[in-house]
Amino acid sequence: MKRTNMTLRLLAMLAFAGAIAGWPATATAANQIYACVNNSSGTIHIVGASASCANNEMLLIWNISGTNGTNGTNGTNGTNGIDGTSVTFVGYFAGNQNGCPNGGAIYAAGTPPLNAYVCNGMNGQSVTRAAGPCFDNINRYVDCGNGTVTDTVTGLIWLKDAACLGSLDWAAANRAAAGLKNGDCGGNLTDNSSPGDWRLPTTDEWRATVAPAVALGCRITLTKDDGMTCFGNGTGSSFAGVVSFYWSGSSEGTFPSGAPLANLANGSLAQSTFKGGGAPVWPVRRGAGR
Repeated sequence: MKRTNMTLRLLAMLAFAGAIAGWPATATAANQIYACVNNSSGTIHIVGASASCANNEMLLIWNISGTNGTNGTNGTNGTNGIDGTSVTFVGYFAGNQNGCPNGGAIYAAGTPPLNAYVCNGMNGQSVTRAAGPCFDNINRYVDCGNGTVTDTVTGLIWLKDAACLGSLDWAAANRAAAGLKNGDCGGNLTDNSSPGDWRLPTTDEWRATVAPAVALGCRITLTKDDGMTCFGNGTGSSFAGVVSFYWSGSSEGTFPSGAPLANLANGSLAQSTFKGGGAPVWPVRRGAGR
């Protein structure tokens, strides 16, 4: 699960309960939440009491059971236990229920008791990450075999099918790129990407992409995979569906209703186009660590 979603749900549940205690010496699975937190990304996933975390994760245990009116024993329930509310473990659930896409746990809080839900991550396991870049010892552009192509010069991972998302206005183009995910493009995108991984290229990224072909005087300012010969009719290139114009994700500072178009016919990004018009969408994402 995403850290923000998990944190909001967990904090909402605990705030409603009025109690959170750290790491008690003695407790049972019935009154604790066990979670693994990734030390790098901060993502959280709920695990069972007997589960263990990965090497790059830290185990956190929340004691969610209090004792009503006993001066804050096992958690400070209100003020010195006055009007305190404990949280009781109800059970687990699976599937797309209660606002959780991958199941979770149910806790009852309040009088009368109301259910609160804590969502699992990816089926209770670690979150799946998008595939990284791929490389060979010859080419600039390398087909990763999963619907993506890596530019080994810029580090960008491009969508192999440049025609997948069609033509849209600028705002819709940004939304479509951000919503791109594994299984899209007729099932040909199989990189484990999720919504939010993809975006439109910036003007600087477009300039770095077209610069070699501009220097070569190519009719279409894109090179073949080798990075040294012109794109031509597509032979020798891993890309498909390439046309002449594409949106840039950058907006104009002096003309907010306009955005630059990447013109592959001459390598220009100087012209600003009204955002309400339509233009093709060609998303990119960054590989891990780039």
